[in-house]
Amino acid sequence: MGGNQCKTSQLGINFGASVSGNAASWNTLWGNWIVEELIRCGLRLFCISPGSRSTPLTIAAARNPEAEIKLIYDERASAYYALGYTRATGLAGVLICTSGTAAANFLPAVVEASVEQIPMLILTADRPPELQQTGANQSINQNQLFGSHVRWFFDPGCPGPEPSGSTLLSCVDQAVHLAHHPLPGPVHLNLPFREPFLLQQNQNLDEVAVDPDLQIWKKEKIPWIRHATPKIGTDEKVLRELAQNLPEKGILSIGRIPSNAYQSVKKFAGILKWPVFADISSGLRLGSGTPNRITYFDQLLLDQDFFTTHLPQKILHLGFAPTSKRWLSVMETLPAEDLLWIKQGSSRLDPTHRFRNVFETSLHEFCKLMLPWLGNRKNSEWTGHWLAESERIEILMDEFISKQIGISEMSLTQKLTEIIPDTHALFLGNSLPVREVDFYGSGNGSTVSVGLNRGASGIDGLVASATGYAKGLDRPLTLLLGDLSLLHDLNSIQLIAESSQPVVLIVLNNQGGGIFSFLPVSEHQDIFETYFSTPHSLEFEEAAKMFGMPYFKPHSMEEFQTIYLERVGSNTSCIIELKTVKEDNVRLQKKWTEFLLTNTYQVQDPRA
Repeated sequence: MGGNQCKTSQLGINFGASVSGNAASWNTLWGNWIVEELIRCGLRLFCISPGSRSTPLTIAAARNPEAEIKLIYDERASAYYALGYTRATGLAGVLICTSGTAAANFLPAVVEASVEQIPMLILTADRPPELQQTGANQSINQNQLFGSHVRWFFDPGCPGPEPSGSTLLSCVDQAVHLAHHPLPGPVHLNLPFREPFLLQQNQNLDEVAVDPDLQIWKKEKIPWIRHATPKIGTDEKVLRELAQNLPEKGILSIGRIPSNAYQSVKKFAGILKWPVFADISSGLRLGSGTPNRITYFDQLLLDQDFFTTHLPQKILHLGFAPTSKRWLSVMETLPAEDLLWIKQGSSRLDPTHRFRNVFETSLHEFCKLMLPWLGNRKNSEWTGHWLAESERIEILMDEFISKQIGISEMSLTQKLTEIIPDTHALFLGNSLPVREVDFYGSGNGSTVSVGLNRGASGIDGLVASATGYAKGLDRPLTLLLGDLSLLHDLNSIQLIAESSQPVVLIVLNNQGGGIFSFLPVSEHQDIFETYFSTPHSLEFEEAAKMFGMPYFKPHSMEEFQTIYLERVGSNTSCIIELKTVKEDNVRLQKKWTEFLLTNTYQVQDPRA
């Protein structure tokens, strides 16, 4: 060691020296700097998939006492786990993997994060330039690997004396900043490493010079670059004019919104006194506490006579697009000038192309600023009609379900949303589960956090996403998904088995793609069963055994309720498999629609 010997930091990591000629030393320093800077930026969770080329990053994270490590063998599951965690916390999960197809396996979750505007930090190790396009093992072109699905891509080159340490730190800071602002999403740093990847046991760093910037950084506990959080807003004069000109007969429609906007949106809804259409992704669809919520708005839209006599004069939609295809279709029939979309980001969220007025602003700030300008609005007969009809539908649904024999997905959905405890979160699979809970879910149960991957709406990675969501919320979770979704992510049952927070996995096994039975292609029997219904005879008891998971297969709703409440009461994970018949979903939906419309009340036109 020379006279400029660098001392070890309080974290036990050597941060401050520059070195030359030793790849292992440079790899070690860069790994340490990158991980430490990510932690200083507030990130904590590092999802690591084992590999050799990523050794400098893995060791740096493993030896940093402030890093929380989750080791996940499958890169696809790792990325979805980070996605679920970030959905719950708002802080980007960090992904670390080796080169080649390992990195490519991140793509599905990266796509979901991009569409849903969820932060994610991707650190992929890579071969150095001299091994690129040479046929070298585990070498692919990782430049812009994720294309337009990331907010930023950067490759700083191989660790060495150039670029400087402060340049590297500024790249990390920029990556974290762009993952959260202005449009949250995934960011990709590609990091080529030369061998040897790590120092030998008891080998010291070769130090020849001290980087003054890094010496300053080492003494501090803050990021090298501190980005002030940017704020978006709308002219208060415009908001005041909007508030003062809102009609009595409007609808407040709510898609997925940030959790920090929940309370202000509820206050806004309470003072606005319009009917509230809260999508299942909004976090306001289940339980109590959302004023003027029309729990069964989607059912009411089945009654064209009712809607025709209750046409809104204005629709305000908050957040992402709703799940209900029926509601979107209705929006397309309304005058475009009466439609107003309030969203936080600059991305295009309107699939109807009808909303001619768009506010890009913080939803929390929008509702907060609107409150004093709304004045003392009175309860209206208009909203009262909507509430009365929704309550009537609830009574009819209870009557209809009570006459069913055995287990149906309709009855299961309603019962689960009635009995899920407020200590749990709920994660929903795509295809039928999310639609069924949105359509049939009870509004009389607990208010619970709801997670779902509705950006690209894939059926892959749902078990991993749900487990990461439970981790981020730090609470037990109930996961409801279909059989094909579970088959897509079977290896992630291991994540449930290891989870510090219990996960009750409820799988609806209708032995195929149940949602396709609702589509016109189901009428083409020569191709439907083989190519769309995807029939199978698989059950999940043996999979549960393989991962050491308790398994239950109830044969009635009463038995399901007993098992479910026992498991959530014991605070332990398990798999509950419910066998249903996919054809029954279509049959019951038709019967329910007929029953609902047969019992429709003749309401008076509130405009009269």
